[in-house]
Amino acid sequence: MFRAAFRRLLAIDDPPERTALAFSIGVFIAFSPFLGLHTIMATAIAFFFRFNKIAIYTGTFINNPIFTLVPIIIASYAVGAFILGRPLSIPDEGLELLKNPRIFSGEYYQQLFVQSWSIVWPFTVGAMALSVVCSLLAYPLTLRALRAYRTLRKPQIHTE
Repeated sequence: MFRAAFRRLLAIDDPPERTALAFSIGVFIAFSPFLGLHTIMATAIAFFFRFNKIAIYTGTFINNPIFTLVPIIIASYAVGAFILGRPLSIPDEGLELLKNPRIFSGEYYQQLFVQSWSIVWPFTVGAMALSVVCSLLAYPLTLRALRAYRTLRKPQIHTE
C-alpha cells in the first residue's frame, strides 16, 4: 500500500521542493497527537495551501491503524516521558483504575480523568517532538529521492 502511494508521489508533476514539503507536512500530521483528526487536518492544509493531496496524504498515512498506530503511540509516550523525566511505566494509581473499573461511579471518572493526564501529557509532548523531528528528516530525504527519480526519468539527449 505504501509502496504504491510512494510511486504515485514520484509521478507528481509539481516541483520536487513543493512535493517534498507537502509530504513532510503530512509526516508532521501523522506523528501529531491529534488522533482521529489527521485526515481532516491534511485535507484542510492541502486545500488551504493548494498542496498536492497525494503528497500530503502519503505522508499522513504513514500513521495508519493497521500497522503503525500502536508503535507510534508507544514511541510518542516513551519520548515524552523521557523529555519530561518521567518513568516509562504507567503510574500504579492509573493501572488500578483500569484494572477495577467502577463504571457507575462519578468519583471513578473523576479519578480516571486526573490520572489520564499522567499518560496524555507525556504522549502529547513526545508526539509533538516526533512530529518535528520526523518531518524535518522527511523533507530532505524526499527531496533527494524526487530529484534522483526525475534525473533518471529525464530523457537523455545525445549530441554528436
